[in-house]
Amino acid sequence: MDHHYCYFQKLLQLHKDYGPLVRIGPNEVSISDWRYYRAIYSSNKASSKEPTFYLPIVFVDQHNIFAMTNKDEHAARRKISASPYSLQSMTRLEPMIRSKAGNLARRLLEISSSATTGTVNAFLMCGLFSLEVVCKAGFGKDFPFEDTTDLTELLEAMDGSAFTFILDGLLPWLRPTGFAHKMPFVGEPYQHRRQWEQKSRALLREFLQLPDKDEGYLISPYLSSVDGFLGRKLNHEEFVEEAMGIMFAGSGTTSTTLTYLLYALSRPGYETIQTRLRAELEDSGESVAELRKLPYLNAVIKETFRLYPTIISSLPRVLNEPMKVHDIDLPVGTVVNMQNFVHHRDPAVFPDPELFNPERWLKPHADMESALTPFSLGRRACIGLNLAWDELYIAVSSVFRNLELRLGEEMTEADMELEDRFNIAPVGHKLMLKVSKAKKLS
Repeated sequence: MDHHYCYFQKLLQLHKDYGPLVRIGPNEVSISDWRYYRAIYSSNKASSKEPTFYLPIVFVDQHNIFAMTNKDEHAARRKISASPYSLQSMTRLEPMIRSKAGNLARRLLEISSSATTGTVNAFLMCGLFSLEVVCKAGFGKDFPFEDTTDLTELLEAMDGSAFTFILDGLLPWLRPTGFAHKMPFVGEPYQHRRQWEQKSRALLREFLQLPDKDEGYLISPYLSSVDGFLGRKLNHEEFVEEAMGIMFAGSGTTSTTLTYLLYALSRPGYETIQTRLRAELEDSGESVAELRKLPYLNAVIKETFRLYPTIISSLPRVLNEPMKVHDIDLPVGTVVNMQNFVHHRDPAVFPDPELFNPERWLKPHADMESALTPFSLGRRACIGLNLAWDELYIAVSSVFRNLELRLGEEMTEADMELEDRFNIAPVGHKLMLKVSKAKKLS
């Protein structure tokens, strides 16, 4: 894939050529200096979400917690939804996540062993794992291990919908016509989106019939709580909107991070990283409390966050106050952008930035930790970060305790180039791995 046609790669090159502040539009700039990230993104006072970017990110034409630009509206909706994502709530989900991670490891081994190619598409398997977790945590929905048809169809509908959110921003008149799904070129993504909506509504109908639907599922607070901004409970369409948001934000992001972690460790020449990680895991217990303390496991995950940031799009903000950036005064109303992909590759903070090197995190300096922003910062930071971390801890532990991974011979570097669909995906939409049982090191 030609990087010149990748917006994020083009921005990186512009900053290399012209410095930390680049004008990319009449009233819009890109900033590569990570030291400005906190001031811009963690302060509700300094900046606001840029509405033309966020408002099209809707699922059934209602407001959702991610796309809300009104700060009071967002604060009220986040207050409703925060409780199930707390660390305390994650403890309750741990056995379920471990069960789904066991399914992931089992599928990787069984499919690879039985395939004529001797490989398995780990990109698909990671997607199934993450979607299984979010469907169970969000809506109490289990899928049978033996038959992944329904789960795969839901995943493919979501995956195939990604392009529509770009189109909705560029052509906001298109979807309301009702004919988008019938048009050439754009029709297929919109058909996938209709299928995703239909499957989501069916999932919610099942949830509403559960006897314990108020017992801490991710969607439960939206059903039972009064929205302080609206002064009422959410109506059904608003409920559907937030449910699709949970699936959208809670599955594709984590699964892509896990996909690139498996890729990074399965490449030729990286066997020592896999072996070192396995040795650390074998010496540890399997609880999340124990996994959180493992230095090399954390290093591998952080290095994956750094090199393969799942949210790769610029997240534009509008300045509410003047800001000075490297002796340049930016006035109120300036649209400012920062990208994880760009400042995660700052060579002053991360030497050899294109190299996957977990060892850099074993003795990190303060700037490294501050410059790593996979979940954003402040009140608009990812609400599901505790769930994402626990999924990664448990899944990586389950896979590398038990399995040895090698990159399939049919894979090329081009297959794993980053595709920008707001969150990333491999351009080839596959990660073919050879999988075998790991030999115990001790």
